[in-house]
Amino acid sequence: MNMPAVTYTEPRLCDYKGDVTKPWFVYFDITNPVTNQTISKQFRSGINYYHDTDERRKAGLALAKTWLKKLETGWNPWGLTDDPSPSSAVTALEKLSFIGALEFALKSYKASSATIRAYRTTVNDLKRAARSLSLHDVTAKDFRRQHVKLLLDCCLTSKNIPKGRQVWTNAAHNKNLTYLHALCEYLIEWEVLEYNPAHKIKPLPVAETEKYVPLTEKEKKDLYEFLVINHYKFFVYLMVLYHTGIRPKEILSLKIRDIDLTKPEIKIIPILEEENSKVKKIRYIPINNHLLPFLREMNLEEYSQDYYVFGSPFVSGKGNRGGGSSTGGVIGAARPEYFSPSPTRIKRDTVTKLWKSLIKEKLGIDKHQYAMKRTGGDDKILAGMELDELRELYGHGSKYMTEKYAKVVKEVYKKRIIENSPSFLPAAEK
Repeated sequence: MNMPAVTYTEPRLCDYKGDVTKPWFVYFDITNPVTNQTISKQFRSGINYYHDTDERRKAGLALAKTWLKKLETGWNPWGLTDDPSPSSAVTALEKLSFIGALEFALKSYKASSATIRAYRTTVNDLKRAARSLSLHDVTAKDFRRQHVKLLLDCCLTSKNIPKGRQVWTNAAHNKNLTYLHALCEYLIEWEVLEYNPAHKIKPLPVAETEKYVPLTEKEKKDLYEFLVINHYKFFVYLMVLYHTGIRPKEILSLKIRDIDLTKPEIKIIPILEEENSKVKKIRYIPINNHLLPFLREMNLEEYSQDYYVFGSPFVSGKGNRGGGSSTGGVIGAARPEYFSPSPTRIKRDTVTKLWKSLIKEKLGIDKHQYAMKRTGGDDKILAGMELDELRELYGHGSKYMTEKYAKVVKEVYKKRIIENSPSFLPAAEK
């Protein structure tokens, strides 16, 4: 298999409309087929020694022609060849800069489109930081933890931030560090990196926001009483989130065939094209006795196995104009028939907007939908579930991801210590 062809734009002369007081040059863009990295090249090669306009233009056009021939015969700044042997591709990977290696990882990394977009934003920010610090040409093999620290610190400052972008907050730093760590692990698989330079970099402190803390008992009661009357099916959807910890997008991707009420369990088989799961392994989530009645009353057996469990009543592409005329002006996802079995999938941002409208604005609970999962986790810990059991239920890849619930565990331990600590002397001897 031959190396993919290097692509380039035709070399052109920049002549500043004949102004010989400025330095003319020949320029073109060239793209690395391995990393998908595009760079711009400029060459002067003595053409500015000519002060006569016609002579300089003649020399410049000749230089452009020379570079076109070089490109046509395979010249490129990375030393890539059309050698069909595997060693040629290996050599190209070994010569990659760290930034070029990240570009390569983005091009070949298998993940959902949302994940790739998030990783792309991270890499773009790191590229700007690398240029600012003159680290863009440091090879991947030579890139160390101190270089990564410099890039991360640069992104936390206001230097070289393009219009429309903001400096990283501590929370953004931690999120992007996680993304970078994942890409570096992928590059280790390719032996582009020998070790992960993002490893053992501590996350920055982040103040906990009230929006992500669990619901209070009063908020839980208010939410229940409001939704049971105003949008019961949305409440059932939230009960799946609360009891199972399945991510909202995963819940919306569930089809009736994924629900087995006899075992009872929910099966999530990752399908990359459908982006129905954040993790790549098949997961089996038990349905507890509190959730089971909600799912049974949906009468899922009456619908096609290919229907979404929580779907939209509208047919995709036909529009919903006038849809609220028969429901007292209630439109969109606020309609009572939303979140019913249907062939039409509900978008992730639809439930975010509905939560904002019903829970934040009408109920006045200023917390994110994620609080339902956090509340479910904390309640399970308080009910006696072990942290490792919760990690298995939530599909967390590491204990670090479940550590946010450790505070509740400590409260449980504290309560047990207070209640179960023995007396120094038996009661009869006091």
